[in-house]
Amino acid sequence: MEKKVKIGIILIIASGFLIYGAATGSLMSYAFDQINYNYTGFASIPNNTVNGGSLGGPYNINGKGQKFKFTVALKGAENFEDPLCYTKDGLTADGKLDTINVNSNTIMALMNKDFKKAMFVTPLTGHFNMSCAAWTGYGNFTNNGTDFPGNFKIDGAVTDWEGTFKFIPDGNKIAIITSYIWYPHGQKATGPIHNVNKTYYM
Repeated sequence: MEKKVKIGIILIIASGFLIYGAATGSLMSYAFDQINYNYTGFASIPNNTVNGGSLGGPYNINGKGQKFKFTVALKGAENFEDPLCYTKDGLTADGKLDTINVNSNTIMALMNKDFKKAMFVTPLTGHFNMSCAAWTGYGNFTNNGTDFPGNFKIDGAVTDWEGTFKFIPDGNKIAIITSYIWYPHGQKATGPIHNVNKTYYM
């Protein structure tokens, strides 16, 4: 009798969760919102010239559920950049997933600390705000399960940048293929405008 009572209680609880999930369509999303994630890796910018050197440094993505933070600091970059554009503190960003279709693959990947897999197997859209030294920026992104594009705009003290990016799996890394323009701050209409196509790696 005692076993039947226990089984009955378990079934009632399970039924409650199933009804909740069916009614809101968010059982997986609810589980996702409870998960803290923290992913650290290495970002690199390839050299621009034959004899040039590449820059690299650690990045970190951490958050809980739909809200996340991002930081990246490229060691030594502060020695080559205007302090209004970049300092050793690096870039910081705050973001939010506006829509997300969490699935079992998402949950399993995050529990296994496989952030890259979780990112690519989960259809989502989101936005972010970022800052670095004296500039601020913003952007958005989307993932339909096969493609992961986004766009960004940066307002700097001297220079503005805007363009598009796309995340692509590349072996153990993530390639970020970018296409953007830069021009004197607030002077897009008069220029001069410079076009850049560059790939970064995470």
